Amino acid sequence: MAVQRYLALHPGSQQHLTVVTLGNKTLSTQDGPSELISLDRSGGLPRGTVGRLLTVGSSAGPLRVLTADVVSQGQAIAQVSVFGPLGPSLDSARQAFTRIALASAIGLVLGGFVLLVALRRALRPVHELASAARSVDLRDLSSRVPEPEGRDEVSAMAGEFNRMLDRIRDDEDKRKQLLAAISHELRTPLAVARGHLELLETLGPEEGQTAADTAAIAGRELDRLSRIVDDLTALNSGSDRADVEIGPVFAPDVIDVLRDRVAGLGYTDVEILDAPPVVALGDEDRLTQALLALVVNARTHTPPGTPVSVHAGSADGHVEFRVSDTGPGLASEVVKRAFEPFVTTKNLGPGRTAGLGLSVVKAVVEAQGGTVAIKSGPKGTTVLITTPLDV
Repeated sequence: MAVQRYLALHPGSQQHLTVVTLGNKTLSTQDGPSELISLDRSGGLPRGTVGRLLTVGSSAGPLRVLTADVVSQGQAIAQVSVFGPLGPSLDSARQAFTRIALASAIGLVLGGFVLLVALRRALRPVHELASAARSVDLRDLSSRVPEPEGRDEVSAMAGEFNRMLDRIRDDEDKRKQLLAAISHELRTPLAVARGHLELLETLGPEEGQTAADTAAIAGRELDRLSRIVDDLTALNSGSDRADVEIGPVFAPDVIDVLRDRVAGLGYTDVEILDAPPVVALGDEDRLTQALLALVVNARTHTPPGTPVSVHAGSADGHVEFRVSDTGPGLASEVVKRAFEPFVTTKNLGPGRTAGLGLSVVKAVVEAQGGTVAIKSGPKGTTVLITTPLDV
C-alpha cells in the first residue's frame, strides 16, 4: 500500500518509467514511455545493478537504468529502478549534431568568403606597391608609389619605399655631379698637355721657349692629372674603414715623418713644432697623409711667403693636430662647404686645384675614428684634426 501511494504521488513521464520490486511483486507507474510500459507488462525490462547507472540493451533499444535499495530497519525490503530510453536522446543529439555541422559548414564557407574579400582588400595596396616598384625606372627616379591612408604596415612600407627612392635619387644626383666634375678636371690637364705636345711636334718650340720648356709644361699638367687621380683614390679608399689599420701612433713619429715629406716639397715658411710624447689611436701613414694635404692646401691657397705652422698637443682624452696659416682666410660660404669634393677658391690660372684636398682629409681622418674641423677668419685659417688617445 505504501508503494502504491508513492507511485500515485510520483507518476512517470514520457522520459522515464519507475519500477518497484517488492518481494516477488513488481509495481510500476502508470505513465511512461509506451515502449517501456510494453516491456514492463511483458516482463522484458532488464535488471539493473544496485547503486550504478548503466546502459543496457533491450528489444526497445538501449536503455539507461538506475537501481537503488529501499532499506528499513537496516534491511533491504525493496528495489526501485528508474528506466529511460536512449533512443529519443540519441535522435535529438543526432539532430543537434546535424544542425551544428550544417551551421559550421555554412559559417566556414561564409567566413572563408569574407576572409578572402578582406585579404584581397588588405593586400590591394601591396599589389599596387609591387606594381609601382616594378614600374620604377632608374633613369627617371621622379616616380613614387601611392601611400595608403592610415598608419598600418602597408602605409609604412610605402613611405619607406618612397624615402628609399629619394635617397637613391640624391645619391644618383651626387654621382652625376661627381662624374661631371671628374670629367672636367681630368679633361683640362689632358687638353693642355696634348696641345703643347702637338704644337711641339708640328711647329717646334714657340718663340722664346725650348723643347724642354714645352715638355716641362706638359709634365706639370700630367703631374696635376696624377695628383687628381691620387686624391680621388684616397677619397674613395679613405671612406672605407677596411683600408685603415688602426693601432697605436706615437705623435712625435708623425711629426718627424711630416717634416721629411714637407722638406721634399721644397716649401719655405712652414714651421712644424715638436709633438708631446703621447700615443694616439689611428693609422700613422693616413694621419701623415692628412697633415701633409693640409700643409699643401695652406701653401696653395695663401699668398707666397705666408707662414704656415703645424702644432700637436693633447686635451680631454684626445690628440690634436693643428695646421694654421696667417692668410686672408676663407669666405663663410666656402667654410661651410670646405670638406665637400671639388670645392676650391683657385679654379683658374696655372695654380688651379681640383678641390679634393680637404675632402680627402675628412675621409681619411673619419676612417680612423677621428674628427676634423675648420675655422677661418681675416687673420688666417686653422684646421684641427682630433684623434682619440690610446689608453
